[in-house]
Amino acid sequence: MDTAVGEAAGAARAVHYDNFVFDFVPPGEPMIMTARHDATMRRGLDKSAPTAEISKAMALDRLDELRADPATRDTVRKVWAEAGVNAVGVTLGCIAMDTAGWDQVLWDAAYWQARVRAGGDMEICTGADALEAAARAGKIGLLLGLQDSAAIGKELDRLDILYNLGLRVLQLTYNNRNLVGDGCTERDPGGLSRFGAEFVKRLNKMGVIVDISHCGPKTSLDTIAISERPVAVTHAGCRVLSDHPRCKTDDVLRAVRDGDGYFGVVMLPLFLDVKGGANLDTMIRHIAHAAGIVGPERVGIGSDWGSWSPDFPLELLLSMHEMMLAHGFRKADLPTGHMCLPEVPRFQEWPRLTAGLMAHGFSAAETRGIIGGNWLRYMRRAGL
Repeated sequence: MDTAVGEAAGAARAVHYDNFVFDFVPPGEPMIMTARHDATMRRGLDKSAPTAEISKAMALDRLDELRADPATRDTVRKVWAEAGVNAVGVTLGCIAMDTAGWDQVLWDAAYWQARVRAGGDMEICTGADALEAAARAGKIGLLLGLQDSAAIGKELDRLDILYNLGLRVLQLTYNNRNLVGDGCTERDPGGLSRFGAEFVKRLNKMGVIVDISHCGPKTSLDTIAISERPVAVTHAGCRVLSDHPRCKTDDVLRAVRDGDGYFGVVMLPLFLDVKGGANLDTMIRHIAHAAGIVGPERVGIGSDWGSWSPDFPLELLLSMHEMMLAHGFRKADLPTGHMCLPEVPRFQEWPRLTAGLMAHGFSAAETRGIIGGNWLRYMRRAGL
């Protein structure tokens, strides 16, 4: 290996493994398949069980494995150690694949309490200090969130229930319209409703981060203007580089900057380049464009890591189509195979993002911010 290349790789590893790393991982952790886990999945597939039922059965099976099998605990810890990720944003309702269903959201909240106890390797955190403390203790910090306010509806007391269970991030809409505002794939997306404006103020008062990742352009801009605390885009792309509804316009990026918010960039190829062929360089171009507008100190990673890795069984992935259409995905967005950046096919390859940032020209200090430090500083600006 060329000496200069080797030194650069070593510097990137040091930046990655010696600093706090945060990512937005809706399922809470990547698919880590074992023989027992696979058997549980195949029993559900063989009887044509609903995808949500299979997913929940697999989650419960993983709890039993972690409680009873030291080898499984070691395997899970090894994946996290190789990835070098210290904390993740978790979506309640994601296991049941229904963030709009109140019962499913509560099911997930209970699951993560059990997951923390079963593995001993995780901790639910409610602020920046707690995330850093968990990392120092060698545990993965879990920041509980919600990706759709539809599960709340007009029953605002449900916000208090979720807050008391640890919820600290709430995305106002998913792709569809709800009582609060319009998602990004609505036919003609409008802005926040009057109820939505009050909803945002309620979240501000409680100390819950307002997330607009899936919101339509007008709802995004309205929210930033109305919110009394900085707003986050936890996982999106830049529309100027990819004309996909899940990407934000420069107007939204400028509003995030002016509101001292946060912008996390996704890793999904479909969003990063609608023409196809996205790779790690494509993602870093999105990061660089966002940094050029909001400032490198307000940019981070929100990979949206989930069912698109080769570790996730293709049969289960293809069974999700009906659910995805119901949640506002377009037919063109439905996966026909695994979708991942070629350089980062598995969660363990996460350090390649750090190396890619530094190879692109981001300084060590800027890179430390993008991979996690900026999120901590954002949380503190937002009062957490």
